[in-house]
Amino acid sequence: MLQTSLTPFKPIILACALSWLAPAVAAAPTQPAAINPCALLTTDEVSTVMGQTVEPGRFADNGLAKDGAYSTTCLWAAALPSGVAPDPSKSLGGRSFAILHVMNWPGGPSDARKFLDDFRSAFESQAITSEPVPVQVGADEALWWGDGVAARKGGVSFGISVATAGDRAGRQPKAESLARLIVQRLARTPS
Repeated sequence: MLQTSLTPFKPIILACALSWLAPAVAAAPTQPAAINPCALLTTDEVSTVMGQTVEPGRFADNGLAKDGAYSTTCLWAAALPSGVAPDPSKSLGGRSFAILHVMNWPGGPSDARKFLDDFRSAFESQAITSEPVPVQVGADEALWWGDGVAARKGGVSFGISVATAGDRAGRQPKAESLARLIVQRLARTPS
C-alpha cells in the first residue's frame, strides 16, 4: 500500500534528491588544465631578447604538483660558440638559455600567490641569497629573485630565467622583457 501511494511522488523525490546533491557535485575541485609554456613565447622573441639564436622550445609536462597546480616547462637553448667545448660543471654545459616554468592553480589567484610567497620564504630561510624585489611586468604581482622573474596573472604563476654566458647583469632586463610578453599572452589565454 505504501509503495502505491508514493508512486506518483517518485519523480519529485528524485528531483529533490538530485537538486540537493548538485551543489556538492558542482563544488568538487576540478583539475587545472596544462598550459603550454612554449606557446607563450616564440623562438624569435626569445632569440631577440637574448641576442643570440636559440633552438625551438623544448616542452616538459611536469603534471600535477603535490599542491594541486598543473606544472609545465619550456626550455630554449642556444648552441655553444664554435670551438667551445661543453663544461659539465655548468647548466646545459655552459650554453645560454631561457627557461619558463608555468603553474596553473586549482584555487585561482589565491593559490597562485603561493608561488611568489615561496620565494620570499626561501630568502628568509636563506635558501636563496637575493631578496625578492617587486618588478613591473604587467602581472598582478611580480618579483625579481636574483636569477629570474616570478610572477602571477590570475590563477597562473610563472617563473622565467635567462642565463647568458658572461652577462649576469643583463639577466634581469632580459627576463623582465620576456615576462611582459608572457603576461600579455596569459591575459588572452583561458586558464
